[in-house]
Amino acid sequence: MQDKPILSLDEKIQKLITKYSEIKEKYVALLNEKNEFIKNDKELKQLYSQNKEKIEDMEKSISQQKDEIEFLRNENRSLRKQLEKYESNTKDALTKLDDVLNQIHEL
Repeated sequence: MQDKPILSLDEKIQKLITKYSEIKEKYVALLNEKNEFIKNDKELKQLYSQNKEKIEDMEKSISQQKDEIEFLRNENRSLRKQLEKYESNTKDALTKLDDVLNQIHEL
């Protein structure tokens, strides 16, 4: 009668050892997975930081380009106005020259 409870106790001990081994293996696997997640998290944070810096640089560049475009538009308007003035002055000068030549021709 004593053999059966002892055998049963041995079986229980063996089951506990087996369960402990399984739990330990799962724990090690979870630790490895956790370390992988931590590594991935670190890489993603670094990538995020790099991309954020690139975006900030691009936004700065876009702002500078917008300012330059506005400057060039204003410069273009100014040059067109000057050109219109030159054309108007040239037209006036040609009209006066034609009048003078007509007067000379009439003499």
